[in-house]
Amino acid sequence: MDRKIISFAVQLSSALLFLALLHIAFFYARSNEIPYDLIVLGYIVNFAMALGIYYVMVQLAKRQNKNLGFVFLFGSTLKFAVYFLIFNPLFMQDENLSKVEFFIFFVPYISCLIIETLALVKLLKDMD
Repeated sequence: MDRKIISFAVQLSSALLFLALLHIAFFYARSNEIPYDLIVLGYIVNFAMALGIYYVMVQLAKRQNKNLGFVFLFGSTLKFAVYFLIFNPLFMQDENLSKVEFFIFFVPYISCLIIETLALVKLLKDMD
């Protein structure tokens, strides 16, 4: 496997693990019930999607394809589709989307988005 992908996977998993621990500590500090199953699902799904999108971008970068930005945008759209297909039905079982449920998906989503953006910038610099 490509070193770039392995490096990205290690950086992404480290960042998400640290963030997940902070996320759980925040719930604990506020004495909220901690929905471990939803938190784990949110972080794993976002990790898998970010890694898959980065893999596609690396493969396109090897071919000097200038469409990396479009792949990145498509990946973000795909993540929202996954949210509405998987997470929204889980969160709306009680017909109410709480702040806790909202942040269970969007904290790892935003984190992955930032890390992916930085990785895309690096890939584009390496192409020049």
